[in-house]
Amino acid sequence: MAQLGGVTVDRLQGGLQRLAEGTDNHVAMIVIGIPVGAIATAVNNAGKGVVLTSAYAAEEIGINESFDANNSLKLHDQITEFFRLAPEATLYLFNSVVEADLIGFLNQNKEIKGYALSVKHDPEILTQVTTVVTAQQTIVNKLLSENRFIDFVAVCFDELEDFTLNLFTLQCAHVSVVVACEKGDKQVSIGSVLGMIAVRKISENLGSVDIESKPRAKRGTDDYTLTDQVEKRWLESFLSDGRSIASLDKAALKAIIDKGYIVASSYEGYAGQFFENSYTAIDRGSDYAFIENNRVWNKAARLIRATLLPRVKSKVKKDPTTGFIASTTVSYWQTLLEKALNKMVASDDISGFEVAIDYRQVVNDTNPVKVQALIVADGIVHEFEVAVGLTNNI
Repeated sequence: MAQLGGVTVDRLQGGLQRLAEGTDNHVAMIVIGIPVGAIATAVNNAGKGVVLTSAYAAEEIGINESFDANNSLKLHDQITEFFRLAPEATLYLFNSVVEADLIGFLNQNKEIKGYALSVKHDPEILTQVTTVVTAQQTIVNKLLSENRFIDFVAVCFDELEDFTLNLFTLQCAHVSVVVACEKGDKQVSIGSVLGMIAVRKISENLGSVDIESKPRAKRGTDDYTLTDQVEKRWLESFLSDGRSIASLDKAALKAIIDKGYIVASSYEGYAGQFFENSYTAIDRGSDYAFIENNRVWNKAARLIRATLLPRVKSKVKKDPTTGFIASTTVSYWQTLLEKALNKMVASDDISGFEVAIDYRQVVNDTNPVKVQALIVADGIVHEFEVAVGLTNNI
Protein backbone atom coordinates (compact mmCIF):
# COMPACT_ATOMS: atom_id res chain seq x y z
CA MET A 1 0.00 0.00 0.00
CA ALA A 2 1.60 3.25 -1.13
CA GLN A 3 1.16 5.38 1.99
CA LEU A 4 3.54 7.34 4.18
CA GLY A 5 4.85 5.62 7.30
CA GLY A 6 5.54 8.45 9.77
CA VAL A 7 6.07 6.16 12.77
CA THR A 8 7.86 2.82 12.58
CA VAL A 9 7.18 0.23 15.29
CA ASP A 10 9.70 -2.55 15.84
CA ARG A 11 8.81 -5.81 17.51
CA LEU A 12 10.97 -6.36 20.62
CA GLN A 13 11.97 -9.88 21.63
CA GLY A 14 12.48 -11.29 25.11
CA GLY A 15 10.28 -9.08 27.26
CA LEU A 16 8.19 -11.99 28.51
CA GLN A 17 11.01 -14.43 29.13
CA ARG A 18 11.39 -15.41 32.77
CA LEU A 19 15.15 -15.82 32.30
CA ALA A 20 15.92 -12.47 30.68
CA GLU A 21 17.22 -10.72 33.79
CA GLY A 22 20.81 -11.95 33.48
CA THR A 23 23.01 -14.97 33.00
CA ASP A 24 24.65 -15.33 36.41
CA ASN A 25 22.63 -18.53 36.90
CA HIS A 26 23.53 -20.18 33.59
CA VAL A 27 25.52 -23.32 34.43
CA ALA A 28 26.40 -26.60 32.74
CA MET A 29 26.26 -30.27 33.68
CA ILE A 30 28.79 -32.45 31.89
CA VAL A 31 27.39 -35.98 31.83
CA ILE A 32 29.01 -39.27 30.92
CA GLY A 33 27.54 -42.72 30.54
CA ILE A 34 24.72 -41.88 28.14
CA PRO A 35 24.58 -44.85 25.75
CA VAL A 36 25.21 -44.23 22.07
CA GLY A 37 21.96 -43.39 20.34
CA ALA A 38 19.45 -40.64 19.66
CA ILE A 39 19.57 -39.14 23.16
CA ALA A 40 23.37 -38.98 23.22
CA THR A 41 23.30 -37.33 19.80
CA ALA A 42 20.69 -34.81 20.96
CA VAL A 43 22.67 -33.93 24.09
CA ASN A 44 25.91 -33.53 22.16
CA ASN A 45 24.16 -31.48 19.47
CA ALA A 46 27.22 -31.43 17.19
CA GLY A 47 29.37 -30.12 20.02
CA LYS A 48 27.06 -27.34 21.13
CA GLY A 49 25.15 -29.18 23.85
CA VAL A 50 21.52 -28.65 24.75
CA VAL A 51 19.88 -25.89 26.81
CA LEU A 52 17.24 -26.72 29.44
CA THR A 53 14.97 -24.36 31.36
CA SER A 54 12.95 -27.08 33.07
CA ALA A 55 12.97 -30.81 33.77
CA TYR A 56 10.19 -31.12 31.19
CA ALA A 57 12.62 -29.90 28.51
CA ALA A 58 14.86 -32.88 29.33
CA GLU A 59 11.92 -35.24 29.14
CA GLU A 60 11.10 -33.95 25.67
CA ILE A 61 14.38 -35.36 24.37
CA GLY A 62 13.84 -38.67 26.16
CA ILE A 63 15.62 -38.13 29.48
CA ASN A 64 13.00 -39.37 31.94
CA GLU A 65 12.64 -41.79 34.86
CA SER A 66 12.53 -44.76 32.51
CA PHE A 67 15.73 -43.62 30.82
CA ASP A 68 17.47 -43.52 34.20
CA ALA A 69 16.16 -46.95 35.20
CA ASN A 70 17.01 -48.61 31.88
CA ASN A 71 20.57 -47.25 31.83
CA SER A 72 21.43 -47.30 35.55
CA LEU A 73 21.83 -43.53 35.51
CA LYS A 74 20.59 -40.67 37.69
CA LEU A 75 20.55 -38.05 34.94
CA HIS A 76 16.84 -37.26 35.00
CA ASP A 77 16.92 -37.43 38.78
CA GLN A 78 19.69 -34.85 39.00
CA ILE A 79 18.18 -32.56 36.37
CA THR A 80 14.95 -32.62 38.36
CA GLU A 81 16.95 -31.91 41.51
CA PHE A 82 18.66 -28.93 39.85
CA PHE A 83 15.36 -27.31 38.92
CA ARG A 84 13.86 -28.12 42.31
CA LEU A 85 16.53 -25.97 43.90
CA ALA A 86 16.97 -23.37 41.14
CA PRO A 87 13.69 -23.25 39.18
CA GLU A 88 14.54 -20.00 37.41
CA ALA A 89 18.04 -21.02 36.34
CA THR A 90 19.24 -22.33 33.00
CA LEU A 91 21.03 -25.67 32.68
CA TYR A 92 23.22 -26.72 29.75
CA LEU A 93 23.90 -30.41 29.09
CA PHE A 94 26.93 -31.82 27.31
CA ASN A 95 28.36 -35.31 27.16
CA SER A 96 32.09 -35.12 26.55
CA VAL A 97 34.95 -34.50 28.98
CA VAL A 98 37.57 -34.39 26.22
CA GLU A 99 39.40 -31.08 26.62
CA ALA A 100 38.94 -29.89 23.02
CA ASP A 101 35.25 -30.84 23.05
CA LEU A 102 34.66 -29.14 26.39
CA ILE A 103 36.40 -25.93 25.34
CA GLY A 104 34.42 -25.92 22.09
CA PHE A 105 31.15 -26.41 23.98
CA LEU A 106 31.91 -23.58 26.43
CA ASN A 107 33.00 -21.23 23.65
CA GLN A 108 29.74 -21.84 21.81
CA ASN A 109 27.72 -21.03 24.92
CA LYS A 110 29.09 -17.73 26.21
CA GLU A 111 26.35 -17.45 28.84
CA ILE A 112 27.67 -20.43 30.83
CA LYS A 113 29.36 -19.18 33.99
CA GLY A 114 30.52 -22.50 35.42
CA TYR A 115 30.05 -26.23 35.18
CA ALA A 116 30.15 -29.49 37.07
CA LEU A 117 31.14 -32.97 35.98
CA SER A 118 30.91 -36.39 37.57
CA VAL A 119 33.98 -38.61 37.68
CA LYS A 120 34.02 -42.20 38.89
CA HIS A 121 36.99 -42.64 41.18
CA ASP A 122 39.37 -45.44 40.32
CA PRO A 123 41.33 -46.51 43.43
CA GLU A 124 43.98 -48.03 41.18
CA ILE A 125 44.92 -44.57 39.90
CA LEU A 126 46.59 -43.00 42.91
CA THR A 127 46.95 -39.55 41.34
CA GLN A 128 43.50 -39.41 39.76
CA VAL A 129 42.12 -36.59 41.90
CA THR A 130 45.16 -34.42 41.31
CA THR A 131 45.15 -35.19 37.60
CA VAL A 132 41.46 -34.40 37.10
CA VAL A 133 41.50 -31.21 39.17
CA THR A 134 44.63 -29.94 37.43
CA ALA A 135 43.19 -30.78 34.00
CA GLN A 136 40.06 -28.74 34.72
CA GLN A 137 42.12 -25.78 35.90
CA THR A 138 44.12 -26.04 32.67
CA ILE A 139 40.89 -25.73 30.70
CA VAL A 140 39.87 -22.68 32.72
CA ASN A 141 43.31 -21.12 32.16
CA LYS A 142 43.18 -21.72 28.41
CA LEU A 143 39.78 -20.08 28.21
CA LEU A 144 40.97 -17.20 30.40
CA SER A 145 43.83 -16.55 27.98
CA GLU A 146 41.11 -15.96 25.37
CA ASN A 147 39.16 -13.63 27.73
CA ARG A 148 36.52 -16.29 28.39
CA PHE A 149 35.88 -16.30 32.13
CA ILE A 150 34.71 -19.49 33.88
CA ASP A 151 33.60 -18.89 37.48
CA PHE A 152 33.84 -22.42 38.82
CA VAL A 153 34.30 -26.08 38.04
CA ALA A 154 32.78 -28.54 40.53
CA VAL A 155 34.27 -32.01 40.18
CA CYS A 156 31.93 -34.59 41.72
CA PHE A 157 33.99 -37.68 42.59
CA ASP A 158 31.67 -40.68 42.76
CA GLU A 159 32.93 -43.55 44.94
CA LEU A 160 35.91 -41.58 46.26
CA GLU A 161 37.00 -43.21 49.52
CA ASP A 162 40.41 -41.63 50.14
CA PHE A 163 40.28 -38.10 51.54
CA THR A 164 43.93 -37.80 52.51
CA LEU A 165 44.96 -35.50 49.65
CA ASN A 166 45.07 -31.87 50.80
CA LEU A 167 43.26 -30.09 47.97
CA PHE A 168 44.52 -26.70 49.14
CA THR A 169 48.00 -27.64 47.92
CA LEU A 170 46.91 -28.04 44.29
CA GLN A 171 46.77 -24.31 43.49
CA CYS A 172 43.72 -24.69 41.26
CA ALA A 173 41.77 -21.55 42.07
CA HIS A 174 38.66 -22.30 40.03
CA VAL A 175 38.13 -25.98 40.81
CA SER A 176 36.25 -27.50 43.73
CA VAL A 177 35.89 -31.15 44.73
CA VAL A 178 32.45 -32.25 45.93
CA VAL A 179 31.88 -35.50 47.83
CA ALA A 180 28.35 -34.79 49.12
CA CYS A 181 25.78 -37.51 48.45
CA GLU A 182 22.05 -37.51 49.08
CA LYS A 183 21.97 -41.27 49.54
CA GLY A 184 24.42 -43.97 50.54
CA ASP A 185 24.96 -45.04 46.92
CA LYS A 186 28.34 -43.24 46.63
CA GLN A 187 26.93 -41.04 43.83
CA VAL A 188 27.70 -37.36 44.39
CA SER A 189 24.66 -35.14 43.90
CA ILE A 190 25.79 -33.07 40.93
CA GLY A 191 22.34 -31.55 40.40
CA SER A 192 22.21 -30.40 44.02
CA VAL A 193 25.52 -28.57 43.98
CA LEU A 194 24.78 -26.91 40.63
CA GLY A 195 21.28 -25.94 41.77
CA MET A 196 22.51 -24.46 45.03
CA ILE A 197 25.13 -22.39 43.18
CA ALA A 198 22.69 -21.22 40.51
CA VAL A 199 19.99 -20.15 42.98
CA ARG A 200 22.39 -17.89 44.87
CA LYS A 201 23.65 -14.44 44.04
CA ILE A 202 27.26 -14.50 42.91
CA SER A 203 28.48 -13.12 46.24
CA GLU A 204 26.76 -15.78 48.37
CA ASN A 205 28.54 -18.75 49.87
CA LEU A 206 27.38 -22.21 48.79
CA GLY A 207 27.00 -23.11 52.45
CA SER A 208 24.80 -20.19 53.50
CA VAL A 209 21.89 -21.45 55.61
CA ASP A 210 19.60 -18.93 53.98
CA ILE A 211 19.76 -17.19 50.59
CA GLU A 212 19.00 -13.62 49.61
CA SER A 213 16.46 -14.29 46.87
CA LYS A 214 14.37 -17.42 47.24
CA PRO A 215 12.26 -19.05 44.52
CA ARG A 216 8.61 -18.10 44.80
CA ALA A 217 7.56 -21.39 46.40
CA LYS A 218 10.04 -20.93 49.27
CA ARG A 219 9.48 -17.28 50.07
CA GLY A 220 8.63 -16.70 53.69
CA THR A 221 10.74 -19.59 54.96
CA ASP A 222 13.58 -18.95 57.41
CA ASP A 223 16.27 -20.80 55.45
CA TYR A 224 17.03 -22.59 52.19
CA THR A 225 17.85 -26.19 52.91
CA LEU A 226 18.61 -29.12 50.65
CA THR A 227 16.01 -31.11 52.55
CA ASP A 228 12.46 -31.50 51.28
CA GLN A 229 10.36 -33.74 53.51
CA VAL A 230 7.45 -33.89 51.05
CA GLU A 231 9.59 -35.03 48.12
CA LYS A 232 11.80 -37.07 50.46
CA ARG A 233 14.99 -35.42 49.26
CA TRP A 234 18.10 -35.00 51.36
CA LEU A 235 16.66 -36.54 54.51
CA GLU A 236 20.26 -37.46 55.35
CA SER A 237 23.75 -36.68 54.05
CA PHE A 238 26.41 -39.15 52.98
CA LEU A 239 29.99 -39.16 51.74
CA SER A 240 31.16 -40.55 48.42
CA ASP A 241 32.47 -43.62 50.28
CA GLY A 242 28.92 -44.48 51.36
CA ARG A 243 29.26 -43.43 55.00
CA SER A 244 26.49 -41.43 56.61
CA ILE A 245 27.64 -38.06 57.90
CA ALA A 246 25.64 -38.74 61.05
CA SER A 247 27.77 -41.83 61.71
CA LEU A 248 31.03 -39.85 61.80
CA ASP A 249 32.45 -38.22 64.86
CA LYS A 250 33.22 -34.52 64.66
CA ALA A 251 36.98 -35.01 64.33
CA ALA A 252 36.61 -37.37 61.35
CA LEU A 253 34.35 -34.95 59.49
CA LYS A 254 36.59 -31.99 60.32
CA ALA A 255 39.61 -33.85 58.91
CA ILE A 256 37.83 -34.17 55.56
CA ILE A 257 36.63 -30.58 55.53
CA ASP A 258 40.07 -29.28 56.51
CA LYS A 259 41.50 -30.75 53.32
CA GLY A 260 39.05 -28.82 51.13
CA TYR A 261 36.39 -31.41 50.23
CA ILE A 262 32.88 -29.99 49.95
CA VAL A 263 30.42 -32.04 51.99
CA ALA A 264 26.82 -31.62 53.09
CA SER A 265 25.73 -31.92 56.69
CA SER A 266 23.29 -30.60 59.28
CA TYR A 267 23.58 -28.33 62.29
CA GLU A 268 22.94 -29.71 65.76
CA GLY A 269 19.41 -28.89 66.84
CA TYR A 270 18.45 -27.42 63.47
CA ALA A 271 16.46 -29.18 60.77
CA GLY A 272 17.77 -29.68 57.26
CA GLN A 273 20.90 -30.54 55.32
CA PHE A 274 23.26 -27.87 53.95
CA PHE A 275 26.50 -27.74 52.01
CA GLU A 276 29.30 -26.98 54.44
CA ASN A 277 31.27 -24.44 52.36
CA SER A 278 32.45 -23.41 48.89
CA TYR A 279 36.18 -24.14 48.94
CA THR A 280 38.35 -24.08 45.85
CA ALA A 281 41.52 -26.15 45.51
CA ILE A 282 43.98 -23.39 46.37
CA ASP A 283 45.76 -22.12 49.45
CA ARG A 284 43.31 -20.84 52.07
CA GLY A 285 45.07 -17.46 52.13
CA SER A 286 44.30 -16.82 48.46
CA ASP A 287 41.84 -14.11 47.45
CA TYR A 288 40.15 -16.79 45.33
CA ALA A 289 39.80 -19.55 47.93
CA PHE A 290 36.00 -19.66 47.63
CA ILE A 291 33.65 -20.02 44.67
CA GLU A 292 31.93 -16.71 45.42
CA ASN A 293 35.25 -14.82 45.20
CA ASN A 294 35.78 -16.04 41.65
CA ARG A 295 32.19 -15.33 40.65
CA VAL A 296 32.48 -11.72 41.86
CA TRP A 297 35.88 -11.13 40.23
CA ASN A 298 34.76 -12.62 36.93
CA LYS A 299 31.56 -10.59 36.77
CA ALA A 300 33.51 -7.40 37.42
CA ALA A 301 36.05 -8.38 34.76
CA ARG A 302 33.32 -9.05 32.21
CA LEU A 303 31.67 -5.68 32.88
CA ILE A 304 34.97 -3.80 32.70
CA ARG A 305 35.97 -5.51 29.48
CA ALA A 306 32.59 -4.94 27.82
CA THR A 307 32.74 -1.27 28.84
CA LEU A 308 36.23 -0.61 27.51
CA LEU A 309 36.08 -2.63 24.29
CA PRO A 310 34.13 0.05 22.36
CA ARG A 311 36.94 2.50 23.22
CA VAL A 312 39.67 0.28 21.72
CA LYS A 313 41.44 1.97 18.77
CA SER A 314 39.55 5.17 19.47
CA LYS A 315 41.25 8.58 19.47
CA VAL A 316 42.75 9.82 22.72
CA LYS A 317 42.89 13.54 23.34
CA LYS A 318 46.17 14.76 24.84
CA ASP A 319 47.14 17.58 27.11
CA PRO A 320 49.02 19.77 24.59
CA THR A 321 51.54 20.92 27.21
CA THR A 322 52.55 17.49 28.53
CA GLY A 323 51.61 14.96 25.86
CA PHE A 324 49.82 12.89 28.50
CA ILE A 325 46.17 11.82 28.33
CA ALA A 326 43.78 14.77 28.68
CA SER A 327 42.08 14.88 32.06
CA THR A 328 38.67 15.10 30.35
CA THR A 329 39.32 11.77 28.60
CA VAL A 330 40.36 10.10 31.84
CA SER A 331 37.22 11.40 33.54
CA TYR A 332 35.12 10.05 30.69
CA TRP A 333 36.64 6.56 30.97
CA GLN A 334 36.25 6.55 34.73
CA THR A 335 32.62 7.58 34.45
CA LEU A 336 31.92 4.72 32.04
CA LEU A 337 33.56 2.16 34.35
CA GLU A 338 31.87 3.52 37.45
CA LYS A 339 28.50 3.33 35.74
CA ALA A 340 29.17 -0.32 34.83
CA LEU A 341 30.39 -1.36 38.27
CA ASN A 342 27.55 0.49 39.98
CA LYS A 343 25.34 -2.24 38.51
CA MET A 344 27.07 -4.71 40.82
CA VAL A 345 26.49 -2.43 43.80
CA ALA A 346 22.82 -2.04 42.84
CA SER A 347 22.51 -5.83 42.50
CA ASP A 348 24.04 -6.21 45.97
CA ASP A 349 26.92 -8.23 44.52
CA ILE A 350 29.68 -6.09 46.09
CA SER A 351 30.06 -3.53 48.88
CA GLY A 352 31.80 -0.96 46.71
CA PHE A 353 34.62 -0.25 44.28
CA GLU A 354 37.23 2.26 43.21
CA VAL A 355 38.47 2.99 39.70
CA ALA A 356 41.72 4.85 39.15
CA ILE A 357 43.35 5.94 35.88
CA ASP A 358 46.54 7.97 36.02
CA TYR A 359 46.41 10.66 33.34
CA ARG A 360 50.23 10.75 33.22
CA GLN A 361 50.46 8.08 30.53
CA VAL A 362 51.73 8.17 26.97
CA VAL A 363 49.35 6.24 24.72
CA ASN A 364 50.58 4.42 21.64
CA ASP A 365 50.63 0.92 20.11
CA THR A 366 53.22 -0.33 22.63
CA ASN A 367 51.87 1.33 25.77
CA PRO A 368 48.42 0.20 26.88
CA VAL A 369 46.39 2.48 29.10
CA LYS A 370 46.80 1.29 32.69
CA VAL A 371 43.55 1.09 34.68
CA GLN A 372 43.19 -0.03 38.28
CA ALA A 373 39.88 -1.27 39.62
CA LEU A 374 39.52 -2.32 43.24
CA ILE A 375 36.42 -4.33 44.16
CA VAL A 376 35.24 -4.42 47.77
CA ALA A 377 33.82 -7.92 48.07
CA ASP A 378 31.26 -8.71 50.75
CA GLY A 379 32.49 -10.67 53.74
CA ILE A 380 31.09 -14.09 54.71
CA VAL A 381 30.31 -14.97 58.32
CA HIS A 382 31.42 -18.58 58.73
CA GLU A 383 30.65 -18.94 62.40
CA PHE A 384 29.36 -17.00 65.40
CA GLU A 385 31.02 -17.15 68.79
CA VAL A 386 28.59 -16.07 71.50
CA ALA A 387 29.23 -15.63 75.20
CA VAL A 388 26.14 -16.39 77.32
CA GLY A 389 26.00 -16.05 81.08
CA LEU A 390 23.55 -15.88 83.94
CA THR A 391 23.03 -12.74 86.02
CA ASN A 392 20.72 -11.43 88.67
CA ASN A 393 20.18 -8.15 86.85
CA ILE A 394 21.16 -6.19 83.77
